[in-house]
Amino acid sequence: MELDLSLFNFEAGGLQPDGTYNFAPLARAFLDRPHPDLLMLCEAKLWNARGRRPLHTAMAHLADVTGRPYVGELHTGALATAVIYDPRVLRLDAAEESEFPDKRNLARFSLRADPTYRLHVYVEHWPYADPEQRLARARLLATSGTSPTPTLIAGDLNSTSSGPHLPTPDWTRIPFSTRDHKARHHNGTWHADTRAVDRLIGAWDTTTNHRVNGAGFHHLAELDPHTPTPLPPTTNGPHGLHIDYILANHALLNTATVVPGTYQIHIPPDNNPTTWPSDHRRISCTLRIHPTSQHNTQKHA
Repeated sequence: MELDLSLFNFEAGGLQPDGTYNFAPLARAFLDRPHPDLLMLCEAKLWNARGRRPLHTAMAHLADVTGRPYVGELHTGALATAVIYDPRVLRLDAAEESEFPDKRNLARFSLRADPTYRLHVYVEHWPYADPEQRLARARLLATSGTSPTPTLIAGDLNSTSSGPHLPTPDWTRIPFSTRDHKARHHNGTWHADTRAVDRLIGAWDTTTNHRVNGAGFHHLAELDPHTPTPLPPTTNGPHGLHIDYILANHALLNTATVVPGTYQIHIPPDNNPTTWPSDHRRISCTLRIHPTSQHNTQKHA
């Protein structure tokens, strides 16, 4: 079977300056196919505090444009993350356990078509301005890289990874007051701070042109042979960065493959910020999950 994924950082969760919510941009972001079986959403701002009404309103808007009977689970926090999914495809077996840091932002699913297949999904929104907190979170999640359960980490990680196929901004053009949010000063120049994401997927080795010393996770964009090089930014605006990721662990890649040509960063058709669905771009990707009988025969190198 195939599982359509989407990741979207919805700016402020649609919250407007007057305290109301506007979900038209969210619906506009999902007019294009594929319509996701699983949407991993960031920046659900104050959705918990408003009795989760914004979550249900968001799902209603998405259902209107996709025809999908979406349901969802909202994680804790003022700027929460959420999973929105088609219950005909996925069954939620357990929500996050917010008392335990390694269980926050975690939704545990099984497939309707194959209830023996389990899928763990972390939807993360890492701190915007603190690279040390991002690295600490990566260290905690790294233990899932070798988990026997297929696991995804998806979200606005607010940092990039190393590698030649990623956009490289001119850090000197970014205001000094915010430059060290995502960059480090080393040997007289500024470079992207890649430590947190590299902790999960490995640093790029320029000698072998492969990643080394990863924790067992892989960037799905790098597993699609049709992904453009360099990868487009995942944020809109003049200093676009590639900071939104969908990562899969070894166990997932032993049981599923990325359908070639499906990893897509949805770029707005124009440069008018008023027409952008968000300050981030939607990401979509399709996984082909192998039948249970093939789980032990599909091995990822």
